[in-house]
Amino acid sequence: MPADAASPSGEAAAVEVQAALWACAGPGDGLEHVRARAVPDGVGLVLYVRAPDGTAARSRAQGLLDRALTATGRLPSGLR
Repeated sequence: MPADAASPSGEAAAVEVQAALWACAGPGDGLEHVRARAVPDGVGLVLYVRAPDGTAARSRAQGLLDRALTATGRLPSGLR
């Protein structure tokens, strides 16, 4: 996730992103764990998602990320 001028920086941004993902996650997402950390260009993410296969896991993760971005309104829709 790229950094945004209006967003907190560093580890504070990582904590905020992690909290937003948990807040948006529902049972159908299969989210088990989120690792978020500050990287030079924003926040790096690793999502552990329970799913029957890799394709389903990627789809669930993308859906969750899309909802979190929409809910926070922090990033333009083109930066996904």
